[in-house]
Amino acid sequence: MLLKTYSPLPKFPPVSLSGTACQLNCRHCNRSYLRAMVPAVGDGELVGVCQDLRDRGAVGVLLSGGSARDGTILNLRERTDAIRQVKAETGLILNIHPGLMDEATAEALASVIDFVSLEIPSTPTIRDVFGLDATTEDYVATYHRLRKVGMHVAPHIAIYDGTEDRLLEPLARAPHPETIVIIVFSPTRDTPMAEVIPPSAEMVGSVIERVRASFPTTEIALGCMRPRAQGLRTETEVAVLDAGVTRIVLPSRQTLAVARARGYTVVRLEACCALPRALESAL
Repeated sequence: MLLKTYSPLPKFPPVSLSGTACQLNCRHCNRSYLRAMVPAVGDGELVGVCQDLRDRGAVGVLLSGGSARDGTILNLRERTDAIRQVKAETGLILNIHPGLMDEATAEALASVIDFVSLEIPSTPTIRDVFGLDATTEDYVATYHRLRKVGMHVAPHIAIYDGTEDRLLEPLARAPHPETIVIIVFSPTRDTPMAEVIPPSAEMVGSVIERVRASFPTTEIALGCMRPRAQGLRTETEVAVLDAGVTRIVLPSRQTLAVARARGYTVVRLEACCALPRALESAL
């Protein structure tokens, strides 16, 4: 049995195309996560930042940023030429966390984006947490739009109440995605949801068991966005291991010990957990 573990930093850092700007200020984030990203707002800044990251040993970057009112990444449409230049001049592996994406942008980036981390949220989450006038169906349409132009897409679902596996039902027809990433709501300081209780390890494991049953050939990853409180962290990681996860970002030492005791061979990769298998040899 193989367990792949992932360490995105320092070789696969997140880059924000909007700096710390966001037009939504979602209730779970309130721009907190943007402050941990490398800012790269203009064309020249994006190319320069990526060249510098490559020169310092990076193998790839996650392109992300704050949201516009239509659910797209701020500045993404304006940065397509610069992203193509980044790929041509640096050779970095490019992952993008796009939110909603229109057909023209997808076609412009199809040949240079190596894989896509696309969250598929529930409509109540989109409306009540993101404050966005959109639906789950809009994100599913983006998924199919990106697949149609040839992009490698890893769907992400965020667990809030334990019913989120249902969000993947529209993707259950073949071909299945190579990887599905599970993230878990984590209360974040200085946000309106700072006092909300995170999902239990049992709930997370139960969701993953149902995802595994629906997607038997798909690798399932426990992503970086999840609670890290002492005790809950390892409890959740062991629960997802029991449920069939084959990829975990930054597992605890206790989880690694459990995995090895159960006979897992543990491999460490310095990249995002949605990395396609075909690119593992490029690290």
